[in-house]
Amino acid sequence: MSNGYQHILGIQRLACFGGMMFAVVIMFQYFEFPYGDVISSLFSATKIHITKTGSFPPENSSLLPQISGDMNTTMASDVLVKGIMMNTYKGHDEVIIIKHNRSEAKKESDDSIDLNRNATTLTLPLANVSSVIEVPRKKQKRKAVVISEMHDILVHNRASSHSMKPRWSSRADQELLEAKVQIENAQLNEEDHDLYPSVFRNVSIFRRSYELMEKTLKVYIYKEGEKPIFNNPEAVMKGIYASEGWFMMQMKQSKKFVTKKPKEAHLFYIPYSSKMLKATISPYSYDRQSVVPFLKNYLDMISRRYSFWNRTGGADHFFAACHDWGPEETSQIMGTCIRAICNTDIEKAGFELGKDVSLPETNVRDPQNPLHQLGGKPPSKRSVFAFFAGKMHGSLRPILLQHWENKDPDMKIFKKLPKVKDDKNYVDYMKSSKFCICAKGSEVNSPRVVEAIFYECVPVIISDNFVPPFFEFLDWESFALFIQEKDIPNLKIILLSITNKRYLQMYQRVKQVQQHFLWHVKPVRYDIFHMILHSIWYNRVLRVNSM
Repeated sequence: MSNGYQHILGIQRLACFGGMMFAVVIMFQYFEFPYGDVISSLFSATKIHITKTGSFPPENSSLLPQISGDMNTTMASDVLVKGIMMNTYKGHDEVIIIKHNRSEAKKESDDSIDLNRNATTLTLPLANVSSVIEVPRKKQKRKAVVISEMHDILVHNRASSHSMKPRWSSRADQELLEAKVQIENAQLNEEDHDLYPSVFRNVSIFRRSYELMEKTLKVYIYKEGEKPIFNNPEAVMKGIYASEGWFMMQMKQSKKFVTKKPKEAHLFYIPYSSKMLKATISPYSYDRQSVVPFLKNYLDMISRRYSFWNRTGGADHFFAACHDWGPEETSQIMGTCIRAICNTDIEKAGFELGKDVSLPETNVRDPQNPLHQLGGKPPSKRSVFAFFAGKMHGSLRPILLQHWENKDPDMKIFKKLPKVKDDKNYVDYMKSSKFCICAKGSEVNSPRVVEAIFYECVPVIISDNFVPPFFEFLDWESFALFIQEKDIPNLKIILLSITNKRYLQMYQRVKQVQQHFLWHVKPVRYDIFHMILHSIWYNRVLRVNSM
């Protein structure tokens, strides 16, 4: 009797334990506790589950990323339905849904289109579209600052950050304050036929500030410093650092802006080349701090010889440096200056929006004729959908090639092309492509951004935290696309989401903004020389303090 009773009691305990386990599983599924899907998988071999270490993105992430390009209502989301990763992208006029079906990818046609009210569904086989599912998980990177956030940072810095109050006043200070008032109260005026409002944030303020610069600005250039580092533009007139040499040459030749009377100057130019500093002082070293003592000695010398640096703590001084080392070699000892630099990583080396200036990195191939080969084919004759070619600098470009080199006939993604005269292969691709991929190298900047504009190709900038040139005024999202580095696997999907109407609009705006990125043997109004100088002027004016 007792044995039978114990047997029955054991069965009851087992049933009770089983019931409790079942209740726990149901509770995890109902409340969506972490790893509930792992527990439930013990009871189901068919359910698709997403874990924190799995291949699918998190529930709230988007397969099709947020994309910039004058699409103020851009929204993206993704849904997992019966093994199909579906993604929706809403632009101005339509909703584009892009779905990946791993099991049926081979069955579906690349051209299949389903119309559902206002939605267009593009079913893309995985053979031609690199899927985010296949991206190996890497250690978490710093958060990317998107271009809309940069604008917010700029507005905040304008309101909260000012330069040091001068130790004593000058007439130049008062002239800057008067200019500041006029700029801030600029009247709406869009009647200048040489400017295109569609590529500016506020063309009226730009025009007023530019006119005041032409009327008011005087720059004193320090003559101190030995060649080839100082006052030697001829050493840097060709190649990807040519902005240093061309700006220095045209600044020194300017009769309109240069003054020999430092007391009437609004700005003081330190005419050094970061490229020549590296080549002269530290040619075989990768230690960026190795050149800092040289610059410090130079600043000590001019501050002892003159009173101008000490009067403002360097706030009215500026330089133009395009070498990758520029930000770090100047961040401490010259951090109070207005730094016009090409390597504009908003998260590194103290680049300050509203004070520092993004210097365009221009690749001048012919110093005798910097406009050689300007322009490209019209849209109807641009047979290449997207193009990139370059050395494998940095960690991003190998990822780009991993996903797109020889993977899709529409995506012409290469390593460095064979060298030919005038880089004809590379230039021909630029002139024949709709979208030019501007992927960062070792640093955030790339000469491809300006090259794309030069050859009238819509720039596709893949460089987290890169502040584009003339950011203070140009509306970059009206003529360029910004794609986060993590979204390289979805590059073609994103580009396909740009309608032909939208592409043609961006193409026209690239042509409109082109004038602001061109070097001329003799500077012309609104060209790259004047745009660089204006950004420096404008940042100084808006940061000046009342006495």
